[in-house]
Amino acid sequence: MLLFLPAHDESAAIAGVLARVPASVAGHPVRCLVVDDGSTDGTGRLAAAAGAHVLHFSTNHGLGAAVRAGLAEGVACGAAAVAFCDADAEYAPEELERLVAPVLAGQADYVVGSRFATGRPPMMRPHRRLGNQVLTAWVRRLTGLPLTDGQSGYRVLSPAAAAAAEVIHDFNYAQVLTLDLVGKGFRYAEVPISYRFRTTGRSFVKLLPYLRRVIPAVRAQQRATASASATAITGAPPTPHMTGRDSGRHSDQFPAHYEMGGSVSPRRRESETHRGCGPRPDGRSGRGGRRRGRRPRPWPGRGGCCRGRTGPDGRS
Repeated sequence: MLLFLPAHDESAAIAGVLARVPASVAGHPVRCLVVDDGSTDGTGRLAAAAGAHVLHFSTNHGLGAAVRAGLAEGVACGAAAVAFCDADAEYAPEELERLVAPVLAGQADYVVGSRFATGRPPMMRPHRRLGNQVLTAWVRRLTGLPLTDGQSGYRVLSPAAAAAAEVIHDFNYAQVLTLDLVGKGFRYAEVPISYRFRTTGRSFVKLLPYLRRVIPAVRAQQRATASASATAITGAPPTPHMTGRDSGRHSDQFPAHYEMGGSVSPRRRESETHRGCGPRPDGRSGRGGRRRGRRPRPWPGRGGCCRGRTGPDGRS
Protein backbone atom coordinates (compact mmCIF):
# COMPACT_ATOMS: atom_id res chain seq x y z
CA MET A 1 0.00 0.00 0.00
CA LEU A 2 1.03 3.61 -0.44
CA LEU A 3 1.27 6.29 2.21
CA PHE A 4 2.05 9.70 0.78
CA LEU A 5 2.79 12.90 2.64
CA PRO A 6 2.22 16.29 0.97
CA ALA A 7 4.96 18.58 2.26
CA HIS A 8 5.91 22.21 1.86
CA ASP A 9 8.88 23.51 3.86
CA GLU A 10 8.67 20.80 6.53
CA SER A 11 12.40 20.17 6.94
CA ALA A 12 12.18 20.32 10.73
CA ALA A 13 9.58 17.54 10.94
CA ILE A 14 9.81 15.32 7.86
CA ALA A 15 12.60 12.96 8.97
CA GLY A 16 10.95 12.30 12.32
CA VAL A 17 7.57 11.59 10.71
CA LEU A 18 9.08 9.17 8.17
CA ALA A 19 10.91 7.29 10.91
CA ARG A 20 7.56 6.49 12.50
CA VAL A 21 5.91 5.03 9.37
CA PRO A 22 5.33 1.27 9.84
CA ALA A 23 7.14 -1.05 7.42
CA SER A 24 3.98 -3.07 6.82
CA VAL A 25 0.29 -2.99 7.70
CA ALA A 26 -1.93 -6.10 7.83
CA GLY A 27 0.62 -8.02 5.82
CA HIS A 28 0.96 -5.33 3.15
CA PRO A 29 4.32 -3.55 2.79
CA VAL A 30 4.03 0.23 3.07
CA ARG A 31 5.64 2.33 0.38
CA CYS A 32 6.22 5.90 1.52
CA LEU A 33 6.08 8.83 -0.89
CA VAL A 34 6.71 12.49 -0.10
CA VAL A 35 5.13 15.00 -2.49
CA ASP A 36 7.51 17.93 -2.15
CA ASP A 37 5.35 20.90 -3.06
CA GLY A 38 7.99 23.43 -4.06
CA SER A 39 9.88 23.43 -0.75
CA THR A 40 12.84 25.77 -0.46
CA ASP A 41 14.26 24.41 2.82
CA GLY A 42 15.55 21.02 1.66
CA THR A 43 12.45 19.02 2.63
CA GLY A 44 12.73 16.77 -0.43
CA ARG A 45 16.43 16.09 0.13
CA LEU A 46 15.86 15.14 3.75
CA ALA A 47 12.94 12.89 2.80
CA ALA A 48 15.05 11.05 0.24
CA ALA A 49 17.84 10.63 2.78
CA ALA A 50 15.29 9.09 5.17
CA GLY A 51 14.42 6.45 2.55
CA ALA A 52 11.20 7.86 1.08
CA HIS A 53 10.42 8.18 -2.59
CA VAL A 54 10.10 11.86 -3.48
CA LEU A 55 7.98 13.57 -6.10
CA HIS A 56 9.26 17.12 -6.61
CA PHE A 57 7.26 20.15 -7.70
CA SER A 58 9.53 22.98 -8.85
CA THR A 59 7.10 25.56 -7.46
CA ASN A 60 4.40 25.55 -4.80
CA HIS A 61 1.22 24.25 -6.47
CA GLY A 62 -0.96 23.92 -3.38
CA LEU A 63 -2.15 21.16 -1.07
CA GLY A 64 -4.96 20.10 -3.38
CA ALA A 65 -2.54 19.65 -6.28
CA ALA A 66 -0.16 17.63 -4.07
CA VAL A 67 -2.97 15.30 -2.97
CA ARG A 68 -4.10 14.89 -6.56
CA ALA A 69 -0.59 13.85 -7.57
CA GLY A 70 -0.28 11.43 -4.65
CA LEU A 71 -3.58 9.74 -5.48
CA ALA A 72 -2.52 9.36 -9.10
CA GLU A 73 0.74 7.74 -7.98
CA GLY A 74 -1.17 5.30 -5.77
CA VAL A 75 -3.42 4.30 -8.65
CA ALA A 76 -0.45 3.91 -11.01
CA CYS A 77 1.45 1.60 -8.66
CA GLY A 78 -1.59 -0.62 -8.02
CA ALA A 79 -1.65 -0.08 -4.26
CA ALA A 80 -4.09 -2.12 -2.17
CA ALA A 81 -5.00 1.13 -0.42
CA VAL A 82 -3.87 4.73 -0.79
CA ALA A 83 -3.35 6.69 2.42
CA PHE A 84 -2.08 10.17 3.10
CA CYS A 85 -1.37 12.37 6.08
CA ASP A 86 0.22 15.72 6.77
CA ALA A 87 3.99 15.87 7.09
CA ASP A 88 4.02 18.26 10.07
CA ALA A 89 3.83 15.57 12.82
CA GLU A 90 0.28 16.51 13.85
CA TYR A 91 -0.89 12.99 12.97
CA ALA A 92 0.53 9.65 14.04
CA PRO A 93 1.81 7.38 11.21
CA GLU A 94 1.74 4.51 13.74
CA GLU A 95 -2.08 4.60 13.55
CA LEU A 96 -2.13 3.78 9.83
CA GLU A 97 -3.44 0.25 10.38
CA ARG A 98 -6.47 1.63 12.23
CA LEU A 99 -7.47 3.69 9.20
CA VAL A 100 -6.63 1.07 6.58
CA ALA A 101 -8.54 -1.78 8.28
CA PRO A 102 -12.07 -0.85 7.05
CA VAL A 103 -10.81 -0.57 3.46
CA LEU A 104 -8.93 -3.89 3.52
CA ALA A 105 -11.95 -5.57 5.13
CA GLY A 106 -14.22 -4.29 2.36
CA GLN A 107 -16.33 -2.28 4.80
CA ALA A 108 -15.55 1.18 3.41
CA ASP A 109 -14.04 2.88 0.38
CA TYR A 110 -13.08 6.17 1.99
CA VAL A 111 -11.93 6.44 5.60
CA VAL A 112 -11.22 9.66 7.45
CA GLY A 113 -9.33 9.82 10.73
CA SER A 114 -11.39 11.99 13.06
CA ARG A 115 -9.83 14.12 15.76
CA PHE A 116 -13.30 14.69 17.24
CA ALA A 117 -14.86 11.23 17.07
CA THR A 118 -14.49 10.65 20.81
CA GLY A 119 -16.12 13.98 21.62
CA ARG A 120 -12.97 15.38 23.22
CA PRO A 121 -11.68 18.25 21.09
CA PRO A 122 -7.90 18.15 20.73
CA MET A 123 -5.61 21.03 21.59
CA MET A 124 -6.32 23.42 18.75
CA ARG A 125 -6.23 27.17 18.30
CA PRO A 126 -9.66 28.80 18.73
CA HIS A 127 -9.92 30.18 15.19
CA ARG A 128 -9.04 26.80 13.70
CA ARG A 129 -11.54 25.01 15.93
CA LEU A 130 -14.24 27.48 14.90
CA GLY A 131 -13.43 27.08 11.22
CA ASN A 132 -13.44 23.30 11.57
CA GLN A 133 -16.82 23.30 13.29
CA VAL A 134 -18.42 25.56 10.69
CA LEU A 135 -17.06 23.73 7.65
CA THR A 136 -17.74 20.30 9.15
CA ALA A 137 -21.36 21.28 9.84
CA TRP A 138 -21.69 22.50 6.26
CA VAL A 139 -20.27 19.29 4.74
CA ARG A 140 -22.41 17.24 7.13
CA ARG A 141 -25.50 19.07 5.87
CA LEU A 142 -24.52 18.64 2.21
CA THR A 143 -23.76 14.92 2.50
CA GLY A 144 -26.31 13.87 5.10
CA LEU A 145 -23.60 11.90 6.89
CA PRO A 146 -22.87 12.18 10.63
CA LEU A 147 -19.23 13.11 10.01
CA THR A 148 -17.32 14.79 12.83
CA ASP A 149 -14.11 16.06 11.20
CA GLY A 150 -14.43 17.57 7.76
CA GLN A 151 -10.87 18.94 7.69
CA SER A 152 -8.82 15.96 8.87
CA GLY A 153 -5.46 15.53 7.17
CA TYR A 154 -5.34 11.74 7.65
CA ARG A 155 -7.31 9.68 5.12
CA VAL A 156 -7.35 6.33 3.30
CA LEU A 157 -8.96 5.45 -0.05
CA SER A 158 -9.65 2.14 -1.71
CA PRO A 159 -8.10 1.63 -5.18
CA ALA A 160 -11.46 2.31 -6.84
CA ALA A 161 -12.06 5.47 -4.80
CA ALA A 162 -8.54 6.74 -5.50
CA ALA A 163 -9.02 6.19 -9.23
CA ALA A 164 -12.38 7.99 -9.23
CA ALA A 165 -11.41 10.86 -6.92
CA GLU A 166 -11.34 14.38 -8.35
CA VAL A 167 -9.81 17.30 -6.46
CA ILE A 168 -11.12 20.27 -8.39
CA HIS A 169 -8.90 23.02 -7.02
CA ASP A 170 -5.23 23.28 -6.13
CA PHE A 171 -5.49 25.16 -2.85
CA ASN A 172 -7.02 22.40 -0.70
CA TYR A 173 -8.84 19.09 -0.90
CA ALA A 174 -10.60 18.51 2.44
CA GLN A 175 -14.24 19.30 1.69
CA VAL A 176 -14.37 18.78 -2.08
CA LEU A 177 -12.83 15.29 -1.90
CA THR A 178 -15.50 14.15 0.54
CA LEU A 179 -18.33 15.67 -1.51
CA ASP A 180 -16.94 14.13 -4.67
CA LEU A 181 -16.56 10.59 -3.35
CA VAL A 182 -19.79 10.52 -1.35
CA GLY A 183 -21.64 11.94 -4.36
CA LYS A 184 -20.25 9.09 -6.47
CA GLY A 185 -21.59 6.51 -4.04
CA PHE A 186 -18.40 5.46 -2.27
CA ARG A 187 -18.85 4.24 1.29
CA TYR A 188 -17.64 6.66 3.97
CA ALA A 189 -16.31 5.78 7.41
CA GLU A 190 -14.53 7.53 10.27
CA VAL A 191 -12.15 6.16 12.86
CA PRO A 192 -10.85 8.04 15.91
CA ILE A 193 -7.24 9.19 15.79
CA SER A 194 -4.88 11.06 18.05
CA TYR A 195 -3.70 14.58 17.32
CA ARG A 196 -1.10 17.02 18.56
CA PHE A 197 -0.60 20.60 17.52
CA ARG A 198 2.42 21.21 15.32
CA THR A 199 5.55 22.50 17.03
CA THR A 200 7.58 23.28 13.90
CA GLY A 201 6.98 25.14 10.67
CA ARG A 202 3.92 27.23 9.78
CA SER A 203 0.42 26.22 8.77
CA PHE A 204 -0.92 27.61 5.48
CA VAL A 205 -4.41 27.88 7.02
CA LYS A 206 -5.48 31.44 7.82
CA LEU A 207 -9.20 31.39 8.55
CA LEU A 208 -10.58 34.20 6.38
CA PRO A 209 -8.31 33.64 3.33
CA TYR A 210 -8.98 29.91 3.69
CA LEU A 211 -12.75 30.43 3.64
CA ARG A 212 -12.51 32.78 0.65
CA ARG A 213 -10.79 30.05 -1.34
CA VAL A 214 -12.66 27.01 -0.04
CA ILE A 215 -16.29 28.18 -0.09
CA PRO A 216 -16.44 28.82 -3.88
CA ALA A 217 -14.82 25.41 -4.48
CA VAL A 218 -17.36 23.65 -2.26
CA ARG A 219 -20.20 25.37 -4.11
CA ALA A 220 -18.70 24.35 -7.45
CA GLN A 221 -18.30 20.76 -6.24
CA GLN A 222 -21.91 20.74 -5.05
CA ARG A 223 -23.10 21.89 -8.48
CA ALA A 224 -20.91 19.31 -10.21
CA THR A 225 -22.26 16.52 -8.00
CA ALA A 226 -25.86 17.59 -8.62
CA SER A 227 -25.18 17.80 -12.35
CA ALA A 228 -23.63 14.33 -12.39
CA SER A 229 -26.65 12.93 -10.54
CA ALA A 230 -29.01 14.54 -13.06
CA THR A 231 -26.98 13.10 -15.92
CA ALA A 232 -27.17 9.64 -14.40
CA ILE A 233 -30.96 9.95 -14.21
CA THR A 234 -31.69 11.57 -17.59
CA GLY A 235 -28.73 10.32 -19.58
CA ALA A 236 -28.25 13.80 -21.07
CA PRO A 237 -24.90 15.51 -20.46
CA PRO A 238 -25.12 18.93 -18.77
CA THR A 239 -24.11 22.13 -20.47
CA PRO A 240 -20.69 23.03 -19.04
CA HIS A 241 -20.84 26.42 -17.42
CA MET A 242 -20.41 28.13 -14.10
CA THR A 243 -23.13 30.47 -12.91
CA GLY A 244 -23.43 33.36 -10.50
CA ARG A 245 -20.76 35.36 -8.74
CA ASP A 246 -18.31 32.43 -8.79
CA SER A 247 -18.10 32.67 -12.59
CA GLY A 248 -14.71 33.99 -13.66
CA ARG A 249 -13.93 35.45 -10.26
CA HIS A 250 -12.50 32.21 -8.94
CA SER A 251 -11.84 30.49 -12.26
CA ASP A 252 -8.12 30.22 -11.51
CA GLN A 253 -8.92 27.67 -8.82
CA PHE A 254 -10.38 25.10 -11.20
CA PRO A 255 -8.69 23.07 -13.95
CA ALA A 256 -9.60 24.16 -17.44
CA HIS A 257 -10.85 20.67 -18.32
CA TYR A 258 -13.29 20.51 -15.41
CA GLU A 259 -16.90 20.98 -16.46
CA MET A 260 -19.00 22.97 -14.05
CA GLY A 261 -22.56 21.69 -14.16
CA GLY A 262 -25.74 23.34 -13.00
CA SER A 263 -28.53 25.41 -14.46
CA VAL A 264 -30.14 28.82 -14.03
CA SER A 265 -33.66 28.92 -12.59
CA PRO A 266 -36.39 30.63 -14.68
CA ARG A 267 -36.80 33.30 -12.00
CA ARG A 268 -33.09 34.05 -11.98
CA ARG A 269 -32.95 34.05 -15.78
CA GLU A 270 -35.79 36.56 -15.84
CA SER A 271 -34.03 38.67 -13.23
CA GLU A 272 -30.84 38.72 -15.27
CA THR A 273 -32.74 39.39 -18.51
CA HIS A 274 -34.39 42.50 -17.06
CA ARG A 275 -31.42 43.74 -15.07
CA GLY A 276 -31.29 47.53 -15.24
CA CYS A 277 -34.93 47.87 -16.31
CA GLY A 278 -38.01 49.20 -14.57
CA PRO A 279 -40.90 47.16 -13.11
CA ARG A 280 -41.44 43.84 -14.87
CA PRO A 281 -44.78 42.44 -16.03
CA ASP A 282 -45.13 40.46 -12.80
CA GLY A 283 -45.06 43.67 -10.76
CA ARG A 284 -41.60 43.15 -9.29
CA SER A 285 -38.98 45.79 -9.93
CA GLY A 286 -35.52 45.43 -11.42
CA ARG A 287 -32.48 47.48 -10.56
CA GLY A 288 -34.43 50.64 -11.27
CA GLY A 289 -37.28 49.64 -8.93
CA ARG A 290 -38.12 50.68 -5.39
CA ARG A 291 -34.80 50.66 -3.64
CA ARG A 292 -33.53 53.27 -1.23
CA GLY A 293 -36.64 55.42 -1.73
CA ARG A 294 -36.24 55.87 -5.49
CA ARG A 295 -39.30 55.86 -7.73
CA PRO A 296 -39.48 52.98 -10.18
CA ARG A 297 -38.96 53.82 -13.81
CA PRO A 298 -41.98 53.28 -16.08
CA TRP A 299 -42.21 50.10 -18.13
CA PRO A 300 -40.19 49.75 -20.19
CA GLY A 301 -37.13 51.41 -18.65
CA ARG A 302 -35.40 54.03 -20.69
CA GLY A 303 -32.70 52.20 -22.54
CA GLY A 304 -31.54 48.87 -21.18
CA CYS A 305 -32.47 45.47 -22.54
CA CYS A 306 -36.20 46.17 -22.80
CA ARG A 307 -36.09 49.10 -25.23
CA GLY A 308 -38.74 48.67 -27.86
CA ARG A 309 -40.64 45.91 -26.03
CA THR A 310 -44.34 46.09 -25.32
CA GLY A 311 -45.30 46.86 -21.72
CA PRO A 312 -48.20 45.51 -19.70
CA ASP A 313 -50.46 48.37 -20.86
CA GLY A 314 -49.81 47.66 -24.54
CA ARG A 315 -47.48 50.61 -25.05
CA SER A 316 -44.03 50.08 -26.44
